[in-house]
Amino acid sequence: MTRRASTAGESRRSRRTTSGTFLRLVALTASAAIALTACSGSGSSSSAETTANTLRVVAPDSTLGWAPDNGAPSHEAQINTQATLLRKPYVKSSKSDSMQQDVNTFDGYLASGYKVSGDGRTYTFTLKDAISTAGNHLTADDVIYTFTRKFESPKGNGPAVWTPVVTSMKQFKKIDDHNVSITVANAGYGTTLLALLSDRTTQIYDSKLLKQHATDKDPYAVVWSSENPNYGFGPYKVKSDTPGVQVVLQANPKFVLGAPKIKNISIKIVADAGTRANAVRNNQADLAENLLPADMTDLKSSGSGVKLAEVDSPNQFIMIPLVTNKAPFDNTAVRQAFAYAVPYQKIIDNVYHGLAQRNGPSFLRSDASGYDGSGFTDFTYDPKKAKSMLAAAGFGSGVSFTLTVSAAAPDMQQAAIQIQTYAKAAGFDVKINQQPDAAITAGRAEGTFQAWVLRDSATTLTPSYELGIYTGKDSPNNLAKWEDADFYAAKAKADAEADPTTEAAGKAFNATERILVNQAPIVFVAQIQPDKAMRSTVDGFAWRSDNQTDFSAMSLSSAK
Repeated sequence: MTRRASTAGESRRSRRTTSGTFLRLVALTASAAIALTACSGSGSSSSAETTANTLRVVAPDSTLGWAPDNGAPSHEAQINTQATLLRKPYVKSSKSDSMQQDVNTFDGYLASGYKVSGDGRTYTFTLKDAISTAGNHLTADDVIYTFTRKFESPKGNGPAVWTPVVTSMKQFKKIDDHNVSITVANAGYGTTLLALLSDRTTQIYDSKLLKQHATDKDPYAVVWSSENPNYGFGPYKVKSDTPGVQVVLQANPKFVLGAPKIKNISIKIVADAGTRANAVRNNQADLAENLLPADMTDLKSSGSGVKLAEVDSPNQFIMIPLVTNKAPFDNTAVRQAFAYAVPYQKIIDNVYHGLAQRNGPSFLRSDASGYDGSGFTDFTYDPKKAKSMLAAAGFGSGVSFTLTVSAAAPDMQQAAIQIQTYAKAAGFDVKINQQPDAAITAGRAEGTFQAWVLRDSATTLTPSYELGIYTGKDSPNNLAKWEDADFYAAKAKADAEADPTTEAAGKAFNATERILVNQAPIVFVAQIQPDKAMRSTVDGFAWRSDNQTDFSAMSLSSAK
């Protein structure tokens, strides 16, 4: 069930597919012990892979390719092979010895920095002399090519992610080989522009390399780069990739921020979450990802030399979109009643074992400068109130609906069971419908579900972006298919504030979020801590707002 290993520059002979990934995972569940044997000969081994030069990672296989412009989700290794113009620096977490991004600061990365015009609308970036993993020097042409590809590729993420901040390539200008500018419609979009340029959707590509592999059918080498990952300026290059089995990364010695301390990253693909937890427990891996909350709490209390990554304000939410273009959630009162039927604390306690926190009914970060959390409907679990609201809305006999959940997400399945159990007292008869990830992705875009549970995050953490990412008009990412004229008018007014961190901007965004929260098209349940555990010998774990791991910030120390 596996394909032969390939070097990074070699094309795969066949494309990866969702069904192929699933079949590989089934096979790997049965052979997980074999895969982990390669990590380390035994729990006390001092083999080459336990040196300071190699980080052993176990993770699920969650990628279909290496190019997000081809509609494939980004593999964590892909995050580490690319780089952006700016970056959000790391600061110490107060909850653990992990680092986390300062989401309000934007430092130079491939650019040395930026200058802002007097009217606050034009941002000019001076490029560093960065060198791609293919050996080509960074130029303004790479920046223009990259964003053109993102806009013009049929599966590119440009319009869906960047609207309304960037809507056209007309906003970009090449000044000379080392300077490029971007102009936004109003100064209020500036902070979101900087945040976007620090996140994974704006990684800069080596255009010289990609143009060499362009064809009439693939003018931006999107398909080619889906299978050939080394076209970026990031800290690592892909040394080998055996799809569904292992990815090996090798440090880029010419990385613009300096060669990473850890020279090799060995990512073993292990399908079963419990097996991944045992691998880090038994020192067969240094870092385990996508773990179940119960396994994480067990690891935390086991005294087995394992620690968790906990951050102050995680941005990954468990949420419940209530699709508003069909019954029963086309009725605002029914949505509000359901928001009182969700057992928030039970989900935090019974599913996430305390590794989650309630942000009230709010979605915006309550620790953000200028944040105003006043005026929200205080949705807490109150079945008596929910039942009364249903009766007043003409649903005295209750409401029955189907709650869809991913078959590949045990924590969301458990959350759905909690909702089913406790919402019954509120007058809701909930039927749970498990679907494969492919069906979840399609239903998300098409709005085919009545309601569904998902774990998701807005990786760009400015109020304008957060409030727009799930609510855009005619957007496939409008989770609840909810469009409200008052909401859009309030958001436009808030976006016009030049500085989103001021008290005036906070009030304007509060007026916008109040409409979203109080009409309850999406019920925000809780913020979830990162689902990763690591050996105590791992230093510098760095949480990114896209919930991926930055290997280049890490190092390995002697046993503790």
